[in-house]
Amino acid sequence: MKDFLLYASVVILFLVCLLVVLIILMQRPSANAGMGSALGGGAAESVFGGESANVLSKLTTTLTVLLFLLSFGLYLGFVGRASKTTSALTPATTAATPAAPAKVDPAAKAPATAPASATTPAAPSAPATPAAPVTPAAKAPAAPAAPVPAK
Repeated sequence: MKDFLLYASVVILFLVCLLVVLIILMQRPSANAGMGSALGGGAAESVFGGESANVLSKLTTTLTVLLFLLSFGLYLGFVGRASKTTSALTPATTAATPAAPAKVDPAAKAPATAPASATTPAAPSAPATPAAPVTPAAKAPAAPAAPVPAK
């Protein structure tokens, strides 16, 4: 919901910017300048009446204050939104602690000198925790390969 309000405020800010530009262009600094003269002479006087300079200046002031307030409010909204999300560039705040090695039940170990052809049923053991790294047991030296008979 907050994202919707932020982006709806961006649209409102865009519309206020367009209105400020149009109101400023409608004002005439001299008798033959401004958008009012481009639209057929006294367009601003016909829309806002005889006191159009006073109405346009009040409207310009009001819209400009609204423009600055919306801009500042959107700045605070987007900064508050960005501080809640984590970035890939910022380091993690949690310190990594080394995990203790998992304890292995000695009865569940298969003998290291057992031949590969012999199968011995192993007793079921409790599974190790997935967070702790498992250190491999010391490997038995590989048996030398059988010599190839010469022809």
